[in-house]
Amino acid sequence: MRARLLLLLLLLLLLLACSRATIDRAEWQAMSRDDRVLFVRTLIAEEQAKEAKGGDGRRVTRSAEEYVAMIDAAYTRGEQQQPEQLFAELAR
Repeated sequence: MRARLLLLLLLLLLLLACSRATIDRAEWQAMSRDDRVLFVRTLIAEEQAKEAKGGDGRRVTRSAEEYVAMIDAAYTRGEQQQPEQLFAELAR
């Protein structure tokens, strides 16, 4: 019984550890440029995986660095959306 409970707890922790993290505007602005590029590369990889499975209409046509610059510019203009949402709009 105790072993099953421990196994269930470990599986739950693994699930939480593997779940996608979302960040907000303040976290984005506190990140280094390299971390921002890495974050956007993960978003691009997600879109490429979706495209390989049939797509959802979004086409990634720019480099990660370009998307980072575009998201930074949006925040400079006062945008409040999460970076993932901005990326989704930019990748249409």
